[in-house]
Amino acid sequence: MYVIGMTGGVGSGKTQAACLLKEIASAELLIADELGHVAMEKGTDGYDEIIESFGTDILDADGQISRTVMAEKVFHDKERLALLNGIIHPKVKAYIRQYIDDRKDQEGVLILENAILFETGCDAFCDEIWYIAVSADARKKRLRQNRGYSDEKSRAIMERQQSDAFFYQRCDKVIDNNGSLEQLKQNLIKEYELIQRGRKHAGA
Repeated sequence: MYVIGMTGGVGSGKTQAACLLKEIASAELLIADELGHVAMEKGTDGYDEIIESFGTDILDADGQISRTVMAEKVFHDKERLALLNGIIHPKVKAYIRQYIDDRKDQEGVLILENAILFETGCDAFCDEIWYIAVSADARKKRLRQNRGYSDEKSRAIMERQQSDAFFYQRCDKVIDNNGSLEQLKQNLIKEYELIQRGRKHAGA
């Protein structure tokens, strides 16, 4: 199994890019954020640990953890955010490691989409890593249109994330996503075809 890590900042379109590449490469796809949500569901160890740390006022009417309330609690509190991440991230990483280990001898491609790929150490599971690059202005515009974020909220989130330079130094490929959806698709096709040719040349 050839593992492509895909990362990018908020509003970069990395999930959309990962879904497109999944179709292009007929690949499997793991989205770390979705796994994090599963790790918080009622009945899991993560759920119990979060309740123990944050109390029951974060629960909704069904007894599930309200991600909206949880986000409000940790957004401006670095210590609480670190506490939450310390519960969720190891569980997600362990799941990803096991998932990849179970399939390492299989043919095909697995895409791992993760905004904090390097911070969680999940980069170690990838054969190569792609960065979805978008200008700050374009990201703020998309977040305003798609999520209703104010420019101030987008800026606050972006300032807490890694810089373009951080990713340029660490990623194998930089995929431009400042244009249209079709342009993104063509950029992904181009890079995937390069991988295919390289692997065939290497006898993979």
